Amino acid sequence: MRRHVKAVIIGGGIAGLASALALTRRGWQVEVLERAAGFTEVGAGLSLWPNALRALDALGVGEPVRRRATAVPRSFEGLNRDSWRGVAI
Repeated sequence: MRRHVKAVIIGGGIAGLASALALTRRGWQVEVLERAAGFTEVGAGLSLWPNALRALDALGVGEPVRRRATAVPRSFEGLNRDSWRGVAI
């Protein structure tokens, strides 16, 4: 007998929706709870670094995101992406 696994995700932002998508694809029953009445454009920008795009690729939504994206120059307002020395997790 297969056990049905359920999850409730609080928040319909990027992390909440990505989690819901990943769990649903693994056979979970998922409910996402969001405080806002609906999703609307708020005029804010969003930067996605390479690891974020790889995560979206793993979820199967990387290409649709890239089709709607606008690339920024290699050096943007003094931030040189090539000089970042953090640790990928």
